[in-house]
Amino acid sequence: MNINELLPGTELSVCTLIDNMPVTIKTKAISVLNGALVVGPLKYHGVPIPAATQATADAWLLRESRNCSFNIDSIVPYENWNDTFYLLKGTEAVGESENMRKAERYVVNILAKAVINHNHTASAIISDISIKGMSLLLGKGSTADIGDVIRLTFKPAGFVRSIEINLTVMRHFKIGTYDAVGCKMRGIDSDLMGFIMNIKKQKEDIKKQQSMSRVLINDEAADNIA
Repeated sequence: MNINELLPGTELSVCTLIDNMPVTIKTKAISVLNGALVVGPLKYHGVPIPAATQATADAWLLRESRNCSFNIDSIVPYENWNDTFYLLKGTEAVGESENMRKAERYVVNILAKAVINHNHTASAIISDISIKGMSLLLGKGSTADIGDVIRLTFKPAGFVRSIEINLTVMRHFKIGTYDAVGCKMRGIDSDLMGFIMNIKKQKEDIKKQQSMSRVLINDEAADNIA
């Protein structure tokens, strides 16, 4: 489902980063313009938020009586009606395993606590994470079958409080010689979204630095040839 298919009046909660902090703002769908969903003003402390290229949104679909999560590809300010409205583009966060594997993943290797099926507690390592799922290495003697639910708790470096997320096991595979499980997320809150977006920003900054280094080396080589 594309976000521009939402009916006018649908309430949304948009989560994005403001000054590297996750912020959730409530708004409503208004109409569609140039393939984007027009929503009401998105303001933080009374100030319209800047454009963004990564966010999530949750909407309650009244007709289907279900909550729907979207991965937002762009948030663009739209000046009209004497205020700043916004154009959103994005698609529904689908949880099937094939689509999960297509999502961009980030290696993190973070220690966590896993409660499997509400009755078995185990240590775990989050091997990698994406906006749709994560790969886990479970502690010695612990297993999880496809369809099992996992309540995962972890505390990233620099975070004041721990992050909790509900997962469903989708597949088994190997990471090197270790058994691993691929899980889909059963919803994503602002803390988890902020964590993933911070990782994405760090990776992008590293790529930019590496790209700049290559440019400098090539320039120096060209000067030597000249």
